[in-house]
Amino acid sequence: MIVQIGAAGYGAFYAADKADPGPVTHHAFDHGWSFHDGFGYIVFYAAIVSFALAIIGRFPRKRVLEITGLPLLIAAQIGLAAGGESVPAIGVLHPVVAFIILGFAGRLAFEAGWGPRRRG
Repeated sequence: MIVQIGAAGYGAFYAADKADPGPVTHHAFDHGWSFHDGFGYIVFYAAIVSFALAIIGRFPRKRVLEITGLPLLIAAQIGLAAGGESVPAIGVLHPVVAFIILGFAGRLAFEAGWGPRRRG
C-alpha cells in the first residue's frame, strides 16, 4: 500500500510537471498514472487471493470475515477512482480510503505475525 500511495504522488507530480508550460495531453496524464493504476489492480487481485487462501486454509470464521474487508475496501477504492474522474467530490474520498486500507492491511499483517491484540 505504501508503494501504491507513493505511485499516486508520482502521478500527481508528473502531471504537474507536464502542465508547465501546458496544456497536459491525455497521453502524458495517463503515462504518469499508469503505474498507480496497474499496481492497484495487482493489489486488488492479491487481496482476492489472500481471501481465497483464508477460506482454503480453514482460518477461523472471524479471521475470514476480517480478511474479507480488504478486497471489499479495495473494490470500493477502485469505484471511487472511477467515480472521481467524473465527480471530483467522490474522488476526494479516494486518498482517504487509501489510508484506511493501509491501516487495515497493517493490522491484518501485525495480527498474522504477532496474534490478535489482547484487550483488558
